[in-house]
Amino acid sequence: MRLGIFVIAILMLALTACATTAKYEKILNSWVGSEEIDLVRKWGPPQQVYESGGIKFLTYSSTRNVYIPGTAPNYTTTFIGNTAYTTKTGGSPAYNIGMQCVTTFEIMQGRIIRWRWQGNDCTAR
Repeated sequence: MRLGIFVIAILMLALTACATTAKYEKILNSWVGSEEIDLVRKWGPPQQVYESGGIKFLTYSSTRNVYIPGTAPNYTTTFIGNTAYTTKTGGSPAYNIGMQCVTTFEIMQGRIIRWRWQGNDCTAR
């Protein structure tokens, strides 16, 4: 069981080793002061647009699933007389991890003034 968890942890580390939220925030910071049209040209049309008090909010979102395969159990068979007894130890079921990132840019007078993000997949390399 511990080996399976260790393997999963190593796999997740390998998948995200270079991607960090700090690097994502650096990318977002580079957009502050840029024109809205440049953002749309690079990121595409936003999934949501909201306007209030002269400020426009452009929201981009992404979702994905990461599949973590299960690990097989170990079987031990013991013979007592003419009867075989098999016991199962360890193993783990497979599962999916839902990943999401929602990023919102605030636009005033056609320029990006600030941003915010939320989710467990807001990372960049």
